Amino acid sequence: MKPRSIIIISAIVLFVAAELTGQDTVNFKNIFTTGISVEYGIGHYSVKDEFISKEKYTGILPCYSIEWARFHHKNGYRLKFEYRISNNIKNNNISAEAKQFAFNQDFIYPVGSFSLLTKNIYIFLGPSIQYFYYDIKYDFVKPGTFIGSKTYGSTGSLGLNAAFIYQISAKLKIDGSLRSNLFSVSGKVIDEELFEETSPRFLTFLTTTKFDFDFYLHYNLFYKISVSLGYKFDLSRINKWNPYIAASDNLIIKLNYKF
Repeated sequence: MKPRSIIIISAIVLFVAAELTGQDTVNFKNIFTTGISVEYGIGHYSVKDEFISKEKYTGILPCYSIEWARFHHKNGYRLKFEYRISNNIKNNNISAEAKQFAFNQDFIYPVGSFSLLTKNIYIFLGPSIQYFYYDIKYDFVKPGTFIGSKTYGSTGSLGLNAAFIYQISAKLKIDGSLRSNLFSVSGKVIDEELFEETSPRFLTFLTTTKFDFDFYLHYNLFYKISVSLGYKFDLSRINKWNPYIAASDNLIIKLNYKF
């Protein structure tokens, strides 16, 4: 590594360390959205599994999730379960049923804050544990016969999460987060009737990607109850065996009870 690069990296580390030393962690604890939340979202979904076809299947895929978050004096953690299902994913006259399940556990640490238009933006960062499962059943109709074909697979990952919160007023704030895997163990089963199964493999971000981003406008209705409207983008990709890729964007409504 060149000396100039070492100097730049060292300066960034010292700057972040200095910011951390001077943090008022009580502010971070008070600002972070804790408690239990339920979400519903709906939006566009597309998937392509090259075991079946190089064509893309698209449709509407509703999203249901429940989240539990706590924040101590210096750090927080969050658990989130997410489920999606639709039997109306199509490519021309061919339909498919798609299911997804995801579990995320985030460990959250405050890393800094700065002012924007006289209000503070708080930044959080930490490691994540992720589990993702998908299931796609395709229906192919031909005269006098019916053929069903199914693929399903899963990944278990270690990754990173990052978040920001912009406190506009005592009742209104903007918050956003992103989460991405770094290393994963992934496997896949192709049509259980044919007994074709892949063995689990250790894969990096370049081969397997599980990425999601969300952005909310958060409003406190009452002392412990708040509501949020937001947007969520999700990308899942396993570029191993027969490549699989799915993406969705959703409009989200979330209800939170703080405890």
